[in-house]
Amino acid sequence: MVVDVVLRYGSRSDAEALLPVFLDDPGARERLVPVFARHGDISVAERLLEAGVEAGRLRDGVPTGVLHAVGYLGCESAERMLWEHVEGSWHESMDACLGLLHLSCRGLRTEIAEALERYVGASVFPEFLPVLATKTGDPSWWEKLVEWGEGGASADCNSGLILGIALHGDAARAAFTRLLWNPHWEAYGGGTGSDYWAYAGARVMGLGMPELYADLIARLDSETDNKRHCIDTFTALLSHWVDREWIGLRMAPVPDESSDALCSLLFEWSTPHEDDSLTGLASRVLDHDDSLVTKLHHLETTLRNEARHELELRVIRSR
Repeated sequence: MVVDVVLRYGSRSDAEALLPVFLDDPGARERLVPVFARHGDISVAERLLEAGVEAGRLRDGVPTGVLHAVGYLGCESAERMLWEHVEGSWHESMDACLGLLHLSCRGLRTEIAEALERYVGASVFPEFLPVLATKTGDPSWWEKLVEWGEGGASADCNSGLILGIALHGDAARAAFTRLLWNPHWEAYGGGTGSDYWAYAGARVMGLGMPELYADLIARLDSETDNKRHCIDTFTALLSHWVDREWIGLRMAPVPDESSDALCSLLFEWSTPHEDDSLTGLASRVLDHDDSLVTKLHHLETTLRNEARHELELRVIRSR
């Protein structure tokens, strides 16, 4: 909780103060790494590299999040080192790819394209390699990523495909929106992480909760077989919206909807005569005691608490 507060409200001085603490025992203080990424600068990145990397590889005991952090901080000198970790362990590969996403990758364009071509259509592959498709200079890669996800890719290995499609921007907007509601993609999947990266992708796309909610309502009106899936996916996205995690993507702006605005949008009745809120809609599609309806009630409670806290902060700051 303390780290989360520093992550949300801290500054460069916090990163500077915590860096020696981290370097004293990196393996035990892994949770500090996002603080260095969010509040650090290139000098912090260079100190992380100096202490955490030897002969082009992470030292034993250094958390892989350092790979993400140094890339996020724009350390171009780390580009080749990050690429050498892309086919490492799952965590190494993910953090290296997310780090490279924030670098130019000009010297890696050919190698990235060749790696993608080598794996395209495979069931299992370095899961976050597809996020680097935009670095190839080929704007048509989003179509290949969609085909890959709807073809051979395992649903256990599609998080990078989901984010990779979103990173193609407006050209892939319709395709990204379709995959959210397509059961094949399992965008609700908490166990596989697909829900988290679908949330990240929505933020990259600039999709707001009002737009997603309107889309959900339209699909509940028109869908016949996939209504539960649509509610499941929306609930998963909303859970992350409520948590407002820092996801470490510069191209993903923080949602600007306040908790109070979300409460009004999702949980208020338009008239006193019928519950047409999100929970009311879900209760008409599912049983009243369905686990998804219960989860939505919990999210409403959490949002109302957050709305109160936001009001308290505004009052304190105004004094």
